[in-house]
Amino acid sequence: MNVWKLTAAGNLVKSEEDLVPEEGKRRVRVTKVFLNHEDAILSRGKRRVKYPLVLGRFATGVISDEGSALFPRGTRVLLHSYLPAEDTGTEKRSFMEDDFRILGRTCDGFLRDFVYAREDEMTLLPDSVNDEKALLLYHLALAQATVEVLNAKRGEHIAVIGADILGVFVSRLLIYRQAAPILIDPRKDRLDFARARGVYYTSPTDESLMGLVGTVTGGRLADGAVFITGSGAADVSLAVNVCAQEKHIAFAGLGEDTIPLDLSGVLKKRLTVHGVSDGTENLEMAINLIANKSIDLSAFRFHILGTDKIAPLLGELAERPDRPVNEICIINML
Repeated sequence: MNVWKLTAAGNLVKSEEDLVPEEGKRRVRVTKVFLNHEDAILSRGKRRVKYPLVLGRFATGVISDEGSALFPRGTRVLLHSYLPAEDTGTEKRSFMEDDFRILGRTCDGFLRDFVYAREDEMTLLPDSVNDEKALLLYHLALAQATVEVLNAKRGEHIAVIGADILGVFVSRLLIYRQAAPILIDPRKDRLDFARARGVYYTSPTDESLMGLVGTVTGGRLADGAVFITGSGAADVSLAVNVCAQEKHIAFAGLGEDTIPLDLSGVLKKRLTVHGVSDGTENLEMAINLIANKSIDLSAFRFHILGTDKIAPLLGELAERPDRPVNEICIINML
């Protein structure tokens, strides 16, 4: 099978490798892979990784072996991006892998023709959710996990710092729960996109921010806050500044961005801090939200590219972190 493997920073190599069957696992033909800015950062060596590494965290596939009653041959699936850490016995391992592995980050991802996966390592996809929409399911599932952590109630104002895909989804789900998100981001184009999607309260990260939050909340500040870690948003202290006393802050993200946080504000306001990085348990709910059109994905533009475009795309994604939030780049593996 074909494999696209990162052997060193900036060196992506296509090779042919034999796929060894694994007992108790289904053989899955990888069909589409969503490549994004985090993959580009990894390809440039801006994260510490163990080489060689197969990139690609988000992927769909079809069962290509004899299958089973639940997963027959030809069944479309979403391959899970986060898996329980393997038992390494007495071998020392990174603390990042104590609880889970991140495919395409701490272990091989999906830029390859085939993978073997257990049935609990993939989720069935209904006909109403095509492959392109399915590749956004992890973002939506993580957004759902974030909203659940905050336990936002009807009428509460929640500040969301970072208007990338995840931040927009968090805002939409807060509205779905009849809460009122205040979406904050330094980029006007992102805020414009969010407003067009029904996010009413938005603000740039300038001197007008605190005044706007005070006006929206009646001077009480926000009832909670979310900081999207991989969004490239402004100073993390904003999440503390806009939050009222004794509230909850969630740090949510799919990447591993370093987050410098001054805890003095957290302690002074007696805030509760949560970290959210995996929404696997919410994938079925995310599928229902898309299938029932509770979350509208029609504004997203899916760019489908062939495997010959993998290296050029990674380069473009690395050089253009300012790409429109609704542009989704997908590699067709077939």
